[in-house]
Amino acid sequence: MQTEMTLIGRAAAPGIALGPALLYRVPSVHTRGQPAPMVHPGQTNLADRVIPGLELQRLDAALHATDALMSTAEMQLQELGKQAAASMFSAYRTFLQDPVLRERAQTLIGEQGYLAVDAIVTAGEEQAAQIAHLVHPDLSICAADIRDVVGQVQRLLIGDPQPEQPLTSPAIIVTHDLSPFELLRLPRDSLLGIVLIGGGATAHSTILARALGIPAVIGLGPALLDHLHDTVMLAVDGDAGYVIVAPSSTTLAHIRTRAAAQDAHRVALYQQRELASVTCDGLAVTLLANVASPVEARIAREWGAQGIGSLRTELLFIDRPALPNEDEQVALYEAVISALPGCAIVARTLDMGGDKHLPAFPLPREDNPFLGWRGIRISLSHAEELLLPQLRAMLRAGATADVRIVVPMIATLTEFRQVRTALQQAHMQLQQAGIPCTTHPQLGVLIEIPAAVLIIDALAQEADFISIGTNDLTQYTLACDRTSPHVAHLYQSLEPAVLRSMAMIVAAAHHHGKRVSLCGEMASDTDVTALLIGMGIDELSCAPAALPRVRQAIRRTHAAAARELAQAVLNAVSLDTVRDLVYTHASVYGATKGAIES
Repeated sequence: MQTEMTLIGRAAAPGIALGPALLYRVPSVHTRGQPAPMVHPGQTNLADRVIPGLELQRLDAALHATDALMSTAEMQLQELGKQAAASMFSAYRTFLQDPVLRERAQTLIGEQGYLAVDAIVTAGEEQAAQIAHLVHPDLSICAADIRDVVGQVQRLLIGDPQPEQPLTSPAIIVTHDLSPFELLRLPRDSLLGIVLIGGGATAHSTILARALGIPAVIGLGPALLDHLHDTVMLAVDGDAGYVIVAPSSTTLAHIRTRAAAQDAHRVALYQQRELASVTCDGLAVTLLANVASPVEARIAREWGAQGIGSLRTELLFIDRPALPNEDEQVALYEAVISALPGCAIVARTLDMGGDKHLPAFPLPREDNPFLGWRGIRISLSHAEELLLPQLRAMLRAGATADVRIVVPMIATLTEFRQVRTALQQAHMQLQQAGIPCTTHPQLGVLIEIPAAVLIIDALAQEADFISIGTNDLTQYTLACDRTSPHVAHLYQSLEPAVLRSMAMIVAAAHHHGKRVSLCGEMASDTDVTALLIGMGIDELSCAPAALPRVRQAIRRTHAAAARELAQAVLNAVSLDTVRDLVYTHASVYGATKGAIES
């Protein structure tokens, strides 16, 4: 009988997992590693020979399919409020869309007779090897990313073999390393925890594990395998960073007590879901949810959301060969409405482009897509095809519910007025057709671009409400691509420039009697809840899973003290000073240190 042993690693994803071990071997893929004979005109024996045109088609199909898979994963994580994990897949897509990679693979196919799978592997390995030779930690991560991406394309081209040891029952997997793609392949309801022999706290698989709530410990070293076999009981502590092999009955009892305490805390939060989101001194803060589907809307209702602050409509369009028609869109909106009867639903018009691509509406390649054709710019330029059908669907869904519309990526007052005109046109079309619809549609603007901040007084005067999208506002204000490892450290929503922009938005909106909601990732960060309240944010819209924590943070906040904090923060000129002020306030008023230093 195996005796209890404690192995020390590094904490990677919080939580406690208890269950049998599964020594997981990531499925391997193989290629011939060399060119095959090419088919020339007049040849009839095609066995084991390459038809370049066919291989190029297979390559493009696999690249497109891989991009669609990554786009879906990215969007799902964004809707869960897991921006760091979503950005990881955005970075993957950047590597996948690199024209150098594709052109090199095309050359290997067309000129040297490579199969598509051999060509993409060779091209990817050449790129990764060049980067790996440069001594820089960020670049070594990039080399691994390229190999991860190419590996996914490779699996699609050869038929995606099944894992040698599939996870068919609940277990804690133990493996050398794990790519995010492999992690997503594993059934979530059977994956209790993760133990990695290697890995790093910033590795993409561990970022994804944290986003999915899977306890993980990494860096245990190859000696770990000397003490493990399939089915041996493991206890994984993702907070403290250790793994207990074959825990004794006494140890098991202690671990279960700790796990029960964590569960009790979650239950206590759930029981508070109906409590009002009101500060200690009586200031009401509306607590909303960001969702992309009826399922998420039902989860939001379970956690006590007072409405939907951002219905991200892209999910209806993603991975579809054709654009959804008006009736299909109405059905989605009505399903969300039915999940939260009597609540306001703020539906965002289609926000594609940048890092969001739809198979049904291919976009041209741009050198700088985040500054190019995206968001409302696309919808306005294709109003008959995109904008008007969506507006009509939203208006129809609002016939028996409070459906409001918010417009993303507005940079000028002219753009907002064009959308207002389109909304009036859509409303008139429905009335003329005798189709029931809302009679007084509210139209708001999502402030994400510094140019919109500078004209916020004019926008606030004409919009019915104001939303702040802190993810893009931070990125554009600081001129940093949050998916780039070279400048990601600059992506900080607590930078004074970002906070002062937000203060300008709130001041102008309130001056014109308009409410302000905040729907970026910042809304889910309980370390800054008091600051946001002190700045005058009226509504916080966050991921459904964050609702109980944010509600608790609101109820612990003293609005008067929060206003003093906001005044001090807005006078600060450095990120370090802001962090010190926010953390000091949190320590005094009972919040916990967390994302302040992320």
